[in-house]
Amino acid sequence: MSNSRSPAPKGAGEAALPAVSTKAQAPRRTGALREIWAEYRRSPRGMVGLIIFLIFLFLGVAAPWLTPYDPIQDQFLADGMARPAWMSYLPRYRQEPVTVDAFVLDDWRVVVEDNVNISWGEREGEPVMIVRNEGPGDSRLVLEYTFDYRSSAPDTFYLQVPYAFVPQGGASGRLAVRFETADGRSYTMWESRVFRTEARWTTQRVDSRDMQLKTRLGFNPLANLAAALVNVPGEYRLMLEYTADAGDEGTTQLTLGESRFRIPGKLHGLLGTDHVGGDLWSQFVYGTRMSLVIGFVVAVIAVVVGTLVGIVSGYLGGWVDELLMRIVDVMIAIPFLPILIVMVSVVGKNLWTLIVLIAIFSWMSVARLVRSQTLTLRERSFVEAARAAGASPGYIMRAHILPNVLGIVFASLVLLVPGAIISEASLSLLGFGDPRVPTWGRMLQNARSFGAFGELAWWWILPPGLALTILAMAFVFIGNTLDDIVSRRSNER
Repeated sequence: MSNSRSPAPKGAGEAALPAVSTKAQAPRRTGALREIWAEYRRSPRGMVGLIIFLIFLFLGVAAPWLTPYDPIQDQFLADGMARPAWMSYLPRYRQEPVTVDAFVLDDWRVVVEDNVNISWGEREGEPVMIVRNEGPGDSRLVLEYTFDYRSSAPDTFYLQVPYAFVPQGGASGRLAVRFETADGRSYTMWESRVFRTEARWTTQRVDSRDMQLKTRLGFNPLANLAAALVNVPGEYRLMLEYTADAGDEGTTQLTLGESRFRIPGKLHGLLGTDHVGGDLWSQFVYGTRMSLVIGFVVAVIAVVVGTLVGIVSGYLGGWVDELLMRIVDVMIAIPFLPILIVMVSVVGKNLWTLIVLIAIFSWMSVARLVRSQTLTLRERSFVEAARAAGASPGYIMRAHILPNVLGIVFASLVLLVPGAIISEASLSLLGFGDPRVPTWGRMLQNARSFGAFGELAWWWILPPGLALTILAMAFVFIGNTLDDIVSRRSNER
């Protein structure tokens, strides 16, 4: 009797194993985007470009929080072509005039308060000081603002005093502005007429560049009044004197608004100022936002049009391909910049018109690239299978061709952005940009038009010029890296 066993049927052992073990041991495939990112971050060139782009993106998005000024409206913040404030750390510019900008309504110090009552109110949402007589007879109020000035003599200063005066019962009043220098001199900068009737709300401006003011104070009309008055380090006083006579039964009411005293300095902000004292840092950060918007909007429009033309031309072929490619050849042959200049001159300097015009001349390269890829894809087996199954050309182009060209399309979109930004900057530099929109090109155009190159105002010229170069380089790095990854993955399929 033999103890040998007959061999177990083939496959019996495997049947006893759990059916899910093989499935559980299979490696999990990561997503396509995660794979592309894993390849992308191994490229130093691509990561440098991405970091630069993110820095500019932060500047554009955070522009309202990075500067308190409006890039178009806020002017005379400092002297024309004032240097950046950080240059005060250099010995040569340590004594340059600095900006004194004071809203002095809350800072007025009452020096004389005779027969008057002071209260506070509002006018159009702004605080005002209301001065009324307490009793009959004469009233007098003297307000003083003191500031310490230690820099070299400024080129100009000005004071704005908004006021209104309402007399009743035969009362009258008068206002005067006096300036006391650090060395003890006193000047009456402005004195109103005697108000016997109502003086409606108005703003009196005292400007040191006013020739009549210089003559009245005994200076040469061409002299620098600000340098003559603010000429030594020390404490200076600005005084507002109000006198009124209410008579026996009359009343007076003086309303003072937010008075502003300003000495425009020759040092200001991170990037200085332009020819009218506008803050260049605010123009730069808002220009970053607009440049990125222009670049991406143009690139998206161009990519959508180019992808549509390329897929239709490549897949349908025949006379459709011939017609569309001849249109592409004609568009490429048209001189880009001269035609844009002519068209902008005809339709007007509008930002969105400019974006559309740049996009019209930017889609041809995308169309040719997508067409070449489509010519290859339409011969693939999965396209043949879809065609044999009765799928329509529209469905095949949408469901099978488009997903396979998206990698190239995205790389093309990134590469189109710097071209659009530079095109807008070129048009703005030539004076064909939208004057209501802050862009880097507009900064350069203003610098060229108002003498920054002749004055060697590098703080006005270099930032937008370098920003255009660096941002364009960043997009080229990103686009070329993506193009390499997409091409490598296409060759592996």
